[in-house]
This record gives sequence, structure tokens and C-alpha cells, in this order.
Amino acid sequence: MEIRILGPVEPSVPPKPAQILAVLAVECGKIVPVERLIDLIWGEEPPPQARKSLQVHISSLRRAGLPVEHRAAGYVLNAEPDEVDLHLFRKLVAQAGDEADLKAKAEALNEALRLWRGTPVVFAQTLDVQRLAAAEALVDVELALGRHAELIEKLGTLVAEYPLVERLRGQLMTALARAGRRADAMRVFRETRKVLVDELGVEPGEQLQQLYRDVLEGSRDSRRNYLPRDAGDFTGRDRELGRLLDGDGGVWWIEGPAGVGKSALAVHAAHRLADRYPDGQLFVDLHSPSGALDALLRAMDVPSERIPESAEERAALWRATVSGRRVVIVLDGVTSVSQVRPLLPGSPGCLTLITSRSRLCGLEGVRRIPLDVLSGDEAVTLLKKILGDDRVSNEPDQAKEVARLCGYLPLAVRITGARLAGRAHWPVSKLVRRLSDERSRLDELVADDLAVRSSLELTYRALDENVRSAYRIFGFLGLPEVPSFLWVHLLDEDVLDQLVDARLLDVIGSARYRMHELVRLHARELAEAEDPQEQREDIVRRAVVAALSTVDGLTEQLFLAVPRMQDSLGIVTTAVRPADKDTWFAREESLLTKLVERAAELGLAEIASQLAEVLVFAWFGLRNRYEAWERTHTAALEAVWKTGNLRLEAVLRCSLGQMHYKRDNLREARSWFDTAQTLFVNLGDKHGEAVAMNGIGMVCRDLGEYPCALEALGRARELLESHDPEGLGHALYGIGSIKRELGDDEGAFDTLAHAESVYREARSRRGEALAARGIGLVHRARGELDLAEEHIVRAHEMVAGTGDELLGCYTAQAWAKVLLRKGSFEPAEKLLRQALAGCATSATGSARRSSAAPWGSGGSRPATTPVRGSY
Repeated sequence: MEIRILGPVEPSVPPKPAQILAVLAVECGKIVPVERLIDLIWGEEPPPQARKSLQVHISSLRRAGLPVEHRAAGYVLNAEPDEVDLHLFRKLVAQAGDEADLKAKAEALNEALRLWRGTPVVFAQTLDVQRLAAAEALVDVELALGRHAELIEKLGTLVAEYPLVERLRGQLMTALARAGRRADAMRVFRETRKVLVDELGVEPGEQLQQLYRDVLEGSRDSRRNYLPRDAGDFTGRDRELGRLLDGDGGVWWIEGPAGVGKSALAVHAAHRLADRYPDGQLFVDLHSPSGALDALLRAMDVPSERIPESAEERAALWRATVSGRRVVIVLDGVTSVSQVRPLLPGSPGCLTLITSRSRLCGLEGVRRIPLDVLSGDEAVTLLKKILGDDRVSNEPDQAKEVARLCGYLPLAVRITGARLAGRAHWPVSKLVRRLSDERSRLDELVADDLAVRSSLELTYRALDENVRSAYRIFGFLGLPEVPSFLWVHLLDEDVLDQLVDARLLDVIGSARYRMHELVRLHARELAEAEDPQEQREDIVRRAVVAALSTVDGLTEQLFLAVPRMQDSLGIVTTAVRPADKDTWFAREESLLTKLVERAAELGLAEIASQLAEVLVFAWFGLRNRYEAWERTHTAALEAVWKTGNLRLEAVLRCSLGQMHYKRDNLREARSWFDTAQTLFVNLGDKHGEAVAMNGIGMVCRDLGEYPCALEALGRARELLESHDPEGLGHALYGIGSIKRELGDDEGAFDTLAHAESVYREARSRRGEALAARGIGLVHRARGELDLAEEHIVRAHEMVAGTGDELLGCYTAQAWAKVLLRKGSFEPAEKLLRQALAGCATSATGSARRSSAAPWGSGGSRPATTPVRGSY
């Protein structure tokens, strides 16, 4: 139930019960003693039957449905505080006090004041003080938000209601002055003085008098406004701007990378705050502290002959000049704390806004505002303000793409907007096409004196050579992020931290570095211009080796038609391993894929192929990550074609054949395997030929082309008999599964048992489990259910030890079918539900293929294939 006491009491009840309800609501949830209730309601002379009357009134409240309860010491309103408007008011005011964002603060205060509907029936004076305080706080916030004109009428009403409150009158003067109505502001002061003298016999307070002097001298101080022009299309930064506007003097360090809008924020805030700092609004583009002090002193009307030569004396004169004054100073482009120390005023009434690409270190009492790029929506809004609504609204998707290609960097967005604004005949899509080419993107981001490249160049040239070298290395790698398992092999952490301090890198997570896209393009451009090709390629090669040293230790045995290449590069597997392999690969998959593509792009065909292959055995093949599998192998294959390395080409073709097989693209898979087999035969590579034949055999098997499948798998068996137990196991399993389908049960038993033995010799638990399951399927087809269950349960238990959840789903399904035939429905249902849940979470890339069960899973078959033993 909602209870309202900030005005007429609701729910509506007679006057005395309304007073009682209001008192209880003020103390909501607390016991109010009977004597206190009587004193508050009837005063010093209560009626003789006050206690009896109180009980009668309480009863009427209860009949109205109000939760008033009797306690030993008195009465309590048993309601939630949020159900009483007074407590909701106090909660909103407290919430506003904790809120940093000015707009949110104003919204909370407005919501609180809207709860007031008139004069409360109890505690009116006390509660009115709380309302007045909230109203004054709201006016302060709205003044900080620049809502001067909108406040004037509201403040006039408040001043009429509270004519002796000086703070309200001062707020009205401020709003009028900031709205350009200086004469009206001075008239308010004169009226205030008359009211205070006539009513109270006192003069206005010192704060109001100082405000009057500030307004009076406003025209003289306006010539000390040295701020650059404010950006009329300033966009975003609501939270950061709110902090600046809500503050009261002091020093703020606004830091961020080149082009992120530090100066724009500082200048915009300084313009908004100009009325609060009437003694001057100064701007200095920093070169040296001495030169800056000279400029600041001249701006404050200090004659040239009075400005000392030494920096120390100038600093002392500067502090004396601004002492007792209210001045806002923007120090733009600061590169170090030592550079800015002499420029800081000693007066607490001054505001200093520092912009810097460097991170703050060692300056006491300073508040930091770090800036990052705009959000996607803010970047499009900025583009819209520059170009106009119609032009962006006509091509909304293209506008979003322009913002994305600009990396949401304000400088880049502003440049593209300026270029489009100057070319009214250009559609936005034309600039999208021009920006899409990474090699020329920085060339496009130039408009008159604005250029992303030159902005970055300024930061780059200020670095030491070893730091510049690290910048070029990071850019040439071509990776948006570089985690610790890569950079520890390439770069020194102290040097990277210097790039972070220069705002050319960001730290994300634990020891992981990220470079903005446009910064990366600039760094790559410099690397290609300044570093020898051999040195550049060596960086990428070392990065791939670093990745291999981590990933190679995470590989597992898989049923794949891809031979592992010989480790001709001498990769040493690192001892450091991710604690959670799945989480690690999920985070690093995109980066590792990009690294393969980068190495292939540079012609490092062999090492790119090696990393691509290892990733299949460590991640892509385990979790059916087909897109990354195809991207890495396609990139590596293109590089291999250029080298003429036919064996690498055959190996990559086999892997792509296996990928297509797992995706049920059987004809496509056959084509890749056929070409690989031809290449291996021409090279005289018997092992490679056998692997390709295994692939051809399993494709033919699933197409129902059993003669072709048996021929191919038989050839693979022949070639693998003596030197590759695991490959031999694959061939035998394929042959055994085909014999099962053709009804040759004895042949299937013999071949699958042989496969199980070979897999055991190769220590392939998955293969051994798969062969045992295959034997169980033959027994099941023959109606030998006990034997079928024995083999399938053994397979299921073996799988449990491998951690292969998806193969476990297949063995569970096979076991459940046996149980169904035995009439054991409840255990069968439990197994099938477990299998269903496992498939839903594990089979991420294919509805049919498991990383562990590519051959004869007992699942779906082409319509032309005879199927034995299906339920």
C-alpha cells in the first residue's frame, strides 16, 4: 500500500487519524510510544480521554486497511519504507548524493521533489528544510549542466516562496548572469539587500556580495578569455564532463591516447565553467614551463617589464597574481609532471585542467580522468552532428561502418566527417570503400590540418629508440592483442610499460596488451619503412614459435586424416600450461588464427603450416572449430603454393579434406583427399598416401560406396602395417565397420578386434573404446544383448577416462539401445537424457560428427545405405 504524507495524507482518512498516520509514517517500522503520539497530536493539553480517543482513531486506520499494529510500548506502522513517500524522498536524495553522473543526479533529485504535493500535516517545518535543501542541490546540479535559462523561472518561484534564503537568490543571480542577463542579476542583488535590511536588519553575506562584484566586473574579465573555440558538435563524455562540472576547483589530469578528444573535453568544460571563474579563462599549449609562465602572466595583464627572467621567479609571481582569484586554466599537451608543477596556482579558487598522453605519476592531490574511444553510438552521433541527420540517416549502416573503421577514435571520426562535409556529392559508402583498405587508411584520415598519422607521429618521436622499436614490432605483428605467452619471447616488459605510459598500448586483463587499430596501422607503416625485411619476418617467426611452444603441449590423439609433420624447426615445448585449456583456447582462438594468417601473408609457409596443423590437434579438431580450421589452412595453403612445397600442400589438403568430411561435405572432402593422394603418390610418400586413402575410404563408406571404401582402406592398411599403429587402427576400424554394415559379422568381429588391439598398442584410448563399441554393435545386431552390453559398457568406461564427452554420448546411446531391447526402460531413458545434454553442450560445430567418432558412429546414414541392427 502506498502511503503519502508530503502534502494531504493518502489514503484519505479523517483529520485526527490522518495526523496519527503521518506521525507513524515518519517513524515507519519503529514503535512510537503512546505518550509521544498524544503529545504530537493534541499538544500540551490533551483531552481527558486521549488514550481512548487514540485507540478509536487507530481502529479507524486499521479498518481503512492500514498496517498499524499495537506493541507493548506503543504503536508501529508495519510497512516497507519505500511504501511511504517521505522515506522514498530521503532515499532518492541520498542516491543523488552518491551519484557521480550529473544527469543521473538531477534525475534523482527531480524524482524526489515531485513527491511533494503540499504542506505536511505534521513536522511541516522540519520536513520543509529537507525539501529546500534538495531544491538547492538540484539547482546546483542544473547550473553545472548549463541549464541556466530553464532555471530562471523555477528559481523565481522558489525565491518568492523563501524570500530570506540568500543561497536561492545567489543561484538566481548566477543563472541570470550566465544567461546573459547581467542587469537582471544585479537587480536581484539590490532587491535582496532591501529585503534583508528591511526584514532582518542585516546586509547580504560575503558570498552574495562577492557574487555581485563578479557579475558587476563580468565585462572587464571577459577580455581574459583565451580559450580556443568550443566544439559546437561536442559529443559524449557525459560522465567525465559531469565530474568536471560538479567539482569545485583543484587540478584535473585528463589522459588518453592521441586523437581521443582530451583537449576537446578540457576546452568544452572550461567554456561551460567560465561563469564560475570570472577572473580569467586561460589556455596554454605547453612547450616549456618558462614560456608557458610568460604567456600566463601576460594573459593576466602583468606588464612585460615585471616578468622575471628565471622560471622560479615567474612561478612565484604567477601564484601571487592568481591568489584570491577564480581562474580556469587549461594546460594542453603536458608530457611530464615536472613540466607542469611550476604552473599550478596556489589559490584554492582556481581550476586547472591538464591534458596529457602520459599517465599521471607523482603529482599530489590531482584527480584523474582517463579517456578512451567513443562508443559506437556516440561515434555515429558525432558524424551526424558534422554531416546532418539526413545524410547519415540515408545510409545508417555505412555510417556505422565508417565509425568502426575509424576505431571510434574522435579525431578520425571528425576527419572523415570533415571530408564528407566538404564533398556533398560523396555518399557515405564511398568513404567506407576507401577506408576499408588497411594499407591506405591513414592516407584517407587527413583533412586540412587534421591527420591521425601526424598526431601519432608526435607521440612516437618523443620515445626512446628501444621503445620506438617495440612499437614497430607490436604493429608489424598485426595482432590487435598480444598476451604474455607471446610477448615474453619478443619484448621487454619495462619497454611495453613505457608504451602504455605513452598511451600507445593498453593493458587488458593480466599482462595482456592491446593496440588500437589505427595505432597498429601507424606502427606497421613505420616498421615497413624503418626495419629490414629479414628483421620484420624474424619477429613474426619468433611469435609463431612462441605460440607453438605453448600449443604443441596441448595436442591430443585424434582420428584425423592428417599426418603430424616432423618438428624440423626444433620447437621446445614450454613447461607453462593453461589451467583451463578450453577457456584458454576460447580466448586465444582468434589471435592464433590471425597469427597463422600473418605468417602466411609474409611467405613463412612452413611455420604457418606447422602452427595450423598443431591447432587442429589441440583445438580445432577437438571442438569442431571449422571456420578457424578453414581460415588457417587456406592461408597456409596459399603460402605453400608460392613455395612449390608439394608435401606441405598434400598435408594441408588432407586436413581440409578431413574438415569437410566432419562437416558432412562428403563430395568436397573426396576431392581434397583425391588430390592429396595423387601428390603423395607422385612424391613417393607411402605414409602420406596411406593417410589420404584412409580419408577416401571413410568418405566412400559414408556415401554407401562400399567397394571403393574397402579398396581404399585396404590399401591404407597395407601401407601402414609396419610403422603407424594408430593409422593402421583407423583403417582396420573402417574395414570392420563396413563388414558390419554388409552383414559379414565374423569378418567384422575379427577386424574390429584387431583394430582394438592395434589401438591399445598405440595407447589410443579413444580408438580402443571406439573399436570395443563397434564389436558391441555387431553383437547387438545379432541379438546377443549380454555380449553387446559387455563390450559397450567397457567402451563407455574407457571413454570416461579420456574426457571426450561427445564420444561418451555415442557410447551412452549404444548402451541405451541395448537396454531398451532388454526392456530396461528407466536406465535407458537416463542414459539417453545424459547423451542429449552432452550433445547439446559439446557438438558445437556439427550435428553429426564427433571429434572422436568420425567413422561409423552408428548415427545417420544416406538413404541408400543398408543399416543393420538399428532399433
